[in-house]
Amino acid sequence: MLALKENTEELNRIADLAKIRIRIIGCGGGGTNILTQINQKDHGEAKTVAINTDASHLLKKVSADGKILIGKNLTRGMGAGNNPEIGKLAALESQDYIKKAVFGQDVIFIVATLGGGTGTGSAPIVAKLAKENRSLVFSIVTLPFESEGKEKMNNAKDWLPALSEYSDVIIVIPNQKLEESMDKAKTYEENFSLTANFIMDQITGLVKTINDPGRINIDYQDLKKILLRSRSTFMAIGKSSGGEGRIDYAISQALKNSFINVDISKASGCLLRLIGSDIELGEYNYAMKKIIDITGVDCEIIGGVEIRPDITDGIYVFMVLTGVKSDYIIGNGETIGKELFGNVDAESFV
Repeated sequence: MLALKENTEELNRIADLAKIRIRIIGCGGGGTNILTQINQKDHGEAKTVAINTDASHLLKKVSADGKILIGKNLTRGMGAGNNPEIGKLAALESQDYIKKAVFGQDVIFIVATLGGGTGTGSAPIVAKLAKENRSLVFSIVTLPFESEGKEKMNNAKDWLPALSEYSDVIIVIPNQKLEESMDKAKTYEENFSLTANFIMDQITGLVKTINDPGRINIDYQDLKKILLRSRSTFMAIGKSSGGEGRIDYAISQALKNSFINVDISKASGCLLRLIGSDIELGEYNYAMKKIIDITGVDCEIIGGVEIRPDITDGIYVFMVLTGVKSDYIIGNGETIGKELFGNVDAESFV
């Protein structure tokens, strides 16, 4: 009996060590604002870290598991003044702290709003240090509103390639798309939370997919295998309240996105996870076939099912699709198209 107990304890210890270590890092004022919203909701076992040059904002406005004031000597906690070079130098000054934040992490999510100083300049440094740590790096960033002017948009253009160099995947959300989809009856904060919720769904969906065991399981090696097929990756989540066509509806909701346009018809790989209290084997098989019908027979699909008795209102579908086509999704080192930046003059495009 003692041997069985010792074996169980050892199994628990190994299972705990085998959990994928995930950290979500918000860079700059905008990135840490989004991180605060993520931190206030369920994001699995991922830890959150906020990075900024503005001491007051970091102290009073930001909620995170950890906070790093970067460039203390350079900026004296007074911000980067919309200068990405200052944001970069601040990150370099404090890189020992950033290294500690990324150390030992399997997956790093970087969240930033491009165009300003701290987030724009520091995000590539965080990505570089994370890659040196051999982490998978997912960067999710926003672009400025057109009304914010050429300087901010040019900052985004000039610094996005540096972030791309060290990110496995970048998902870009143009704030202009947010403005176009705004509900005029809602407040600015309510509309802006749409972006935070979209980013949160992307991150938490992936966190739970690779860390929460399912009846049909998906693990970290499955994720890496799918990512090796292509770095152009799209993550999507959809929900259906029930009924005969609930799989079709949940998949269509996942692929219907008001922020970024994505063509998945030639996707090369897909992680597909169904989550609900009463998923049948026939539904699982149908969902796999549905993805093949959309993407083609060459798409490799790795499926998973999680039975959650607490979900009594239907079914969730979470997908990680690789090999997609979109102006808004950039794989590692890929050419960044001018179309991404809308109607703003592209003179300074790098």
